[in-house]
Amino acid sequence: MAPPRKAPEDGKVDFHASFVPLSAPVCFVNNRTVCYAVADNVCLWNIEDGSRSYLHTTVYGITKLCCNAERGMVAFCEGGASPQVFVYSMEPKKLMFAISDVAELELADMAFSRCGSRLYVLSRATSKKLAVFSMQTGLRLKGCDLDLPLRFDKLSVYPGHKDHLALIRGSSVRIVTITKSFETYISRLQPPSIPADAELSVSAYAWTTSGHFLVATRQGSLCTLDGGTGVLLHVCQAERPITSITMTRSHLVTSHIGNNLSFWSYSPEALPAVTDEAVQEISGLSDAPAMSSAANGGVFKLNKVLDLESVSQSQRLGHRMLGQVACVQLNPDFSQAVLTTAEGEVWSLELPPKLNQEGGAFPTLDPTDDEEEEEDIYMRADQLQTQLLTWFHTHPVADIAILSNGSELKACASGDEGGRLRIWEASRGMDPKGFRMIRFASAITSLAPDAEGNMLLVGTDSGCVHLVRASPWRKAQIMDTQRVSEAGVAKLCCCATEDGLKVAALLFDNRIAFCRVNLSDGRVKMLGYVEALGNVEDIQFHDQGVAEGLFPEKLLVVGTAQEVTMLWAVRAPPTDHEPRSADLDRDVCPVWSTKLSGEKRLEDKPTAVCSLTKKSVVVGFAGGGVKSYPVPTFSGASTARQSAAMPQNSFVSVPCGQPVSCLRASTQGSALSLAFASMDGSVTQVVRMKMVELSCTNTEPFAQSPGSQGELITRKALHSPYIGGASQVSIGYHGKVLLSTGGSDGLLLWSTPEASIRLPPAEDEEDEEDEDDAYGDETQEDYAFELDDRDMQAFPCWAPPADGMTPDDIAAAAAAASGEGEDPEVVEARQAKQKAIHFEVDNLRRKIKALVDHNTNAPDLEKLDRKDFCVDFEERDAISAKTKERCDALRAQIDHENVARQLVRDRLIKEFWDPMRGKGCQIQSLMTSISVSNYPERTISEEESTTTRKLRMLRRSEQLEHQFLRSAQCPADLREDMVLEGDSFVTGREKYIVNWWPSVGSKADTQRVKQEAEMLAEHKAEAEQSAAQAAKEDGKKGGDKDAGAGKDAEKKAPSSKEQTMESVTQEQKFLYEPFELVTNSRRRLQIYLLQSLAAEYRMHFNELFEACKVDKRSIVDQMKEKCARIRSILGELQITENVPEPELGEKEEAEAVLKVQDQEISAAKYISPEERAALEKARLKEEERLRQLRENDAGQRALVQMMGGTLKTKKDLTALEITLEREPWMDQVAWDDMTEVQKAALAEFEAKEKALAEEQEKYRGQLHGELKVLRAGVQDLTQQFEGLLKELHHQRFAHDSKFFCQELYCARLQLALLQSVEDTLVRDQAQFDVEAAANKLKEAQRGADVFGSDVAAAKSVQDEKARIEKEASSAQNFRQQLAQFALENEAVTALLQLFRRKAGAKGRATVQMDSTTTTQLARAVAGEAQPVVLPPWDPFNVAAMGDPYPDLGVPERQDSPDAGLDDEPKLEDCPEGVDEAGFQRMLELRREKLLAEAEVQKGAKVLAEMAGLLTHLQNERDQARTEYDRLQNELHDHKELMDRELYDIELLFKLRQGQVEVPQAAVVTDYSDAIVIDQEVVQSRNTRILELGKDKVSTLNTIKEFRKKLSLLQWEYNMLDAQTKDLEERTKDVHMLRVTKDLQSLLKGGEEGRNKADADLLERKIEHLNSTTEVKEQALKKQYAMGNHAAKLRKQENMMLEKSRGQWFI
Repeated sequence: MAPPRKAPEDGKVDFHASFVPLSAPVCFVNNRTVCYAVADNVCLWNIEDGSRSYLHTTVYGITKLCCNAERGMVAFCEGGASPQVFVYSMEPKKLMFAISDVAELELADMAFSRCGSRLYVLSRATSKKLAVFSMQTGLRLKGCDLDLPLRFDKLSVYPGHKDHLALIRGSSVRIVTITKSFETYISRLQPPSIPADAELSVSAYAWTTSGHFLVATRQGSLCTLDGGTGVLLHVCQAERPITSITMTRSHLVTSHIGNNLSFWSYSPEALPAVTDEAVQEISGLSDAPAMSSAANGGVFKLNKVLDLESVSQSQRLGHRMLGQVACVQLNPDFSQAVLTTAEGEVWSLELPPKLNQEGGAFPTLDPTDDEEEEEDIYMRADQLQTQLLTWFHTHPVADIAILSNGSELKACASGDEGGRLRIWEASRGMDPKGFRMIRFASAITSLAPDAEGNMLLVGTDSGCVHLVRASPWRKAQIMDTQRVSEAGVAKLCCCATEDGLKVAALLFDNRIAFCRVNLSDGRVKMLGYVEALGNVEDIQFHDQGVAEGLFPEKLLVVGTAQEVTMLWAVRAPPTDHEPRSADLDRDVCPVWSTKLSGEKRLEDKPTAVCSLTKKSVVVGFAGGGVKSYPVPTFSGASTARQSAAMPQNSFVSVPCGQPVSCLRASTQGSALSLAFASMDGSVTQVVRMKMVELSCTNTEPFAQSPGSQGELITRKALHSPYIGGASQVSIGYHGKVLLSTGGSDGLLLWSTPEASIRLPPAEDEEDEEDEDDAYGDETQEDYAFELDDRDMQAFPCWAPPADGMTPDDIAAAAAAASGEGEDPEVVEARQAKQKAIHFEVDNLRRKIKALVDHNTNAPDLEKLDRKDFCVDFEERDAISAKTKERCDALRAQIDHENVARQLVRDRLIKEFWDPMRGKGCQIQSLMTSISVSNYPERTISEEESTTTRKLRMLRRSEQLEHQFLRSAQCPADLREDMVLEGDSFVTGREKYIVNWWPSVGSKADTQRVKQEAEMLAEHKAEAEQSAAQAAKEDGKKGGDKDAGAGKDAEKKAPSSKEQTMESVTQEQKFLYEPFELVTNSRRRLQIYLLQSLAAEYRMHFNELFEACKVDKRSIVDQMKEKCARIRSILGELQITENVPEPELGEKEEAEAVLKVQDQEISAAKYISPEERAALEKARLKEEERLRQLRENDAGQRALVQMMGGTLKTKKDLTALEITLEREPWMDQVAWDDMTEVQKAALAEFEAKEKALAEEQEKYRGQLHGELKVLRAGVQDLTQQFEGLLKELHHQRFAHDSKFFCQELYCARLQLALLQSVEDTLVRDQAQFDVEAAANKLKEAQRGADVFGSDVAAAKSVQDEKARIEKEASSAQNFRQQLAQFALENEAVTALLQLFRRKAGAKGRATVQMDSTTTTQLARAVAGEAQPVVLPPWDPFNVAAMGDPYPDLGVPERQDSPDAGLDDEPKLEDCPEGVDEAGFQRMLELRREKLLAEAEVQKGAKVLAEMAGLLTHLQNERDQARTEYDRLQNELHDHKELMDRELYDIELLFKLRQGQVEVPQAAVVTDYSDAIVIDQEVVQSRNTRILELGKDKVSTLNTIKEFRKKLSLLQWEYNMLDAQTKDLEERTKDVHMLRVTKDLQSLLKGGEEGRNKADADLLERKIEHLNSTTEVKEQALKKQYAMGNHAAKLRKQENMMLEKSRGQWFI
């Protein structure tokens, strides 16, 4: 369905100025006319004389536009789904074609061929395809539709021939070739020559005159591609990245980063053949040669360099070029260049004649040239003639404003999201640019001019408000900047006051900030914030009546509060208001409200507001309605119970259904003009001639009609609704000129045709001469001022002044902050004054602090209450009220958060806790940190239980069938139905296979029973051996005991087997053997059974867990009883000791996780003064009650008086509680003074006392014994529980092993299922692809066969024509035809020569050209890998610019039948002897021959085309057959793989870790290549290794002994040799010895006496030392005995303390 249409008059307006984005490159409709889209219209702009004409269309938006300069055509695509392309002819202006079915959603690009015979359309949403249309018929060319594998963004057609074009996307380029064939075209997408993984980004591209395609990348590479095949021919590296490429008459022009234009001479004949190095260079694997060096092979030679930056420096700042050159192009006649910059400026550039002449060339840069020649390479500024043509915003426009005072249109302002603020003149004057620009670092969000257009307020998303002086616009500058908030500014509005401006700023957080601007100093002062009234949509001052002096002003606010649509009126704070806090109170800024609608509908949501009259305002809604309401009078904020107000007037009878984005009103005298913009793209203007209250109008959409009471309503559809419609509108110049924008579609300054407005030309300001005089003194800030308003240090966020600061202090602080350039004496005096004030304040603070401290330490009678020190009761009450308000808000917030948390808690409990059948908990140890957790179990639904029962029944049926197949009653034919038998793979002894229990009656089961019997026998033998060994050690008693233990073990061994068999639950009986899992159904059933088995494991352990839990509770209760008795005994013994009592841990209670204990709350609870007073009152009341109870308790007094305060009788008292009262006289009377009675009484008392002491000692011993037994009991209970917990811990590990095995098995089965499903999907897809390929092959075969038969028929016809032509050209036929004239042979021969004369040169050339073209066509269609040589493109040859050939469907030019007879023999050439009749007959025969030859040539051409098409069809058939064979082979291979994997069963092995020889990986070990070896194999290998090792050791021992003997002989030899040498040396010493007196004495024996004396002395010393040693030894032994005794005592004491410590920790 095509998009909707409109009438051309709905978009027909008078455009006074338009600054819209131009395409790059710019579209030329002829040599001097540029075509571009202005809103929904097409503008034709003559850049030479500046005239503009418009083509008013019926579409709602133009997305793409292209032109053809040869034929003067324009094509544009509309917006919306299923768009159409409209083709217009400009001379005359008429619609040629409306082309449909070009795209589903969006076109990527369009382009004409240079000859204008074709239109190429590239779509990218949703389908990606290329379509070609004929501009002669408007129809799609057959065979030119090409489905693209990728999404391309641009297309470029080779100007030299329409059959070659390039498709460009961000990272690749593809060449498309189109070949005309028999009644169709053959389009081919050439393979890419640039690798797909090459990291590049295309930045520029262009065709050369030689048919090569140049591609530049952002990395600086320049690639040359073959225009016919797309083969990469050359790669070089530019010094700077290239941004644009174009061709002049003689040069290649490139623009580079840095605004350099380079002019190159291009030599295509120097291109080398493609090599692998070139591919590596573009891939980034190697360095490409520099573009300007000789290493590039001479392809590019630098001739001239133009530095635009240096050229701009020679001009005035206001005239310089801004931004990087993004595009360079030439007009169609190559006489002028057009440059487009990144800042949106479009410049014209007059090239020097030498750079623009045909065949002109400059000498290349040669290093050997002198300095003058090198300097000549760089162009001078006087060689260029630059002129700014137009400009546009490169970012979406955020807001616009007309700077006028109502009667005079001074200038306009526009700001975009890129932070660019442009102030521009409406009528272009003498200024070279016509605008001034200020750059901000943050995005501009709103503009607000004053009423006179002198000041402009700018809001940004960084929260700053900038004050800009906009008059005169040539000297626009920033006067002040104020950051009002950290949140961004959404909307600004201002209103004039007596001394300045009142400003309101709507922030992103829905707060409203009020400011004032003092025009005397140009400063923005912040007044405060109005807290968010709700979700605010728009604000506007109600400034009607300002002239009458109605101050202060009201601010109109629209939005929603609690889903109720509201209109508020907020009174602005007074101009002299001094902020003391950030928020403005209601008494300063009162609020009035009005409820707009009582229904919660989206179309009733207000979106815009505007002041209309003194008593009414206009509100725009989301549904497109615009209504007027009275000014709000209900005091206070919004309330849901407030009744909805009735609208006074409705300006739209039929709403468009799209939100109203902007409302503006203008008053000039008695006339009122209202304009509003909608997101449907329309701008509506309402003009009233009398200032009276409006009533309802009855107007239709897109109509202009007078309303009631002199209203004139005009609605124009200018902006595209597909990109947001009209976003902003401004009104000015008597309310008749409107400025509108759609955001991204530029700026439009227009008026209605009925207004007949013609803007006056711009007047040159008086300071123009002053600017010329000050040319050398200007700075960059005078033109393009840049301000970084994101700098928080330079522009801090506003905060209210500190407490205690007076207005004078604030003014002084502001003056000090901006005191640059003041008089130093004034600054010094101010600083001295500030210092004195600070000193006085400090003194006052110290005095007050001293008084407060004195009052704190004063007596109670003299002490004053703290509140008595307050002197500012109003401030105190204000602080108290504000604190209470904040506390209430915080309390409400906390309550809300608690309710939300409670809701989340309840939902979590409902979703995760309640469905659990068994809650998770732990059992903790009483002595260690060991704990055991249970398995949380979820509740099994009835549906799951039913499914499990059904599966068990199915499995049981299958098992019965399997049992029947094993039985003897099974027929022989059915016994072959067994898929796999485990007996074929296993022996039954493989216990390491997980979940394998052999079937009863199978061979594996028999082996398994035998293996278990052997294990039982081994266990019995081990038990008997251990019993015998124990009997030898402990005697007969011990032997009998061990024998009994052996018997018990023998008895218990079968019970272990029985326990193992009992652990095989009912689920295990239903499990498949691992060898039976060969189908997906069995795998799915096995997964269910394994999950059920794992659930049973968990349930079994939970039963053990609950039993242990009950045991612990019982043990803990017993321990508590014993501990209570221990504490009682310790109390009787009067021993102070802490007896710990065991308690259950928090994690041992499942419900404890839902309870919050007081100790878990880390934050202290806040107790309010009221609560604190109530608690204190309750405490005092309780103390008073207890005091009265103690004073008036008669029963307690009687108990104390009669029984000593206890109810125990003497019989109930223990021995330790019994006391004997000693009479006083027993201590006062001496024994000698006592009487006999007293002595007897004293003796009796002492006997009783002695007996009581003995009884107490005996009782105390009993208590100590009982205490010891109790402590031992507690210890035994603890050990008993620890044993139970340890056993449970082991059971947990055992169940974990079983449970995880089942989970792992399930995971492996799931993977097997997924693999099977994936294989099935791959097989199905392969079968589908094979079927599709077979159909394609069948269709291609059928097409080739059908067309082959047509070719054969055409050949037979051609053969017949050739036969006729040969017969008509034969001499025999000629002679037969002339035989009736009876001519002589010489005459016939002469006529035959005239008959055989060929046609003219023109005909021969045509035939030769057609033959060559046919040959090339046949080769191209046949797909031969031949280099394609494109015809050269000579843009200066007018004859070469035509259509190379007519397209299909276009009638070809038919030559006249007599065109080839211009050289026909005349009558004067008639030979002698031939009459006129014979000559005429010869001419007739000659004509017949020429016609036959023409028919043969034409048939040969058609036959050649048919042969080429047949070859193409045959190639497609061969490719289809190849693809079919490939897919068939893939399908066959995949089926074989599935057949092989059908019995590829995965088995899980459970082995001990020590026997795993596979190297372990860090995360998951891959066991795919591992094998399992039986233990017997390993043992046999080890036995053989040991045997070989023993043999080797024996051999080594023999070698060792032999070598030992050899070493011994060598040692003996060495020893004897050493002894011989020693004896020889000794003999020499004896011979050389000299005899002295000492030696003589020694020889005579005189030394014996001296030796004896020495020996006696030594003996006496030894005796003395022995006696001394004995004494010391005795002393040390005594000391050792004493230490040993002390150690034994300490050891006994430590043992007692150790036992006590154990009892304490029980």
